[in-house]
Amino acid sequence: MVVNDRFETEYSAWLAKHVGESRGERLRRLRTRHGFGEKLLLQQAWWPVVENLDFLYPEYEIVAPDGKYYYLDFAYIRSPKPTCLEADSFGSHARDADRDTFSRGLDRQNEVELANWNILRFSIDKLKEDPLSAQQHIRRMMEQWYGEERPDLLALPLYQREIVRLAVRSVTPITNAMACECLGKKRTFVSEQIDELVKEGWLEPASGKQRIRSYKLGSRGRDL
Repeated sequence: MVVNDRFETEYSAWLAKHVGESRGERLRRLRTRHGFGEKLLLQQAWWPVVENLDFLYPEYEIVAPDGKYYYLDFAYIRSPKPTCLEADSFGSHARDADRDTFSRGLDRQNEVELANWNILRFSIDKLKEDPLSAQQHIRRMMEQWYGEERPDLLALPLYQREIVRLAVRSVTPITNAMACECLGKKRTFVSEQIDELVKEGWLEPASGKQRIRSYKLGSRGRDL
């Protein structure tokens, strides 16, 4: 069975389960509002990285201290703290939103954050046009918030693994000096580790030809 067929099968069973267990407003929302954008988030961003729908709840209900009810596109309920996942369309948040709807949307996000949740939001345009970027955010979520990393990364020697993690965190290409500071090791040792990572495809030169001055994620590292 191809991956897409597997997703469709598991998604249909998962959604039917939640519809069967729901009542009231949540049930109404699952039947009438949980649609294209929400499914696209799972299909384009979530499934390619996680490959299951465990701990994931659609149209999850939260109650604010003032008694108001809010519904999240998805809640990922797992220790150490839950995560709210949202699929946002430009039309529903800009062109079609009146002032009250806009204000309620802000209140909703504030309540989620004040309840000590993580939150990630994805535009539907991004999910359609650049799913790899969205997948990277899901992958970083699983690594940074839930401690999950790819087996091949975990198989790297400790210092090489930390250099790759440094490159993942950095918004600019990393230098030998940055890696030395991160590891607390001398330049010669760090250069040897970087050379090995370049050979294995984890890093690649970002500047310089005869004398390389900085490095960015290579073909293997860009999947992190």
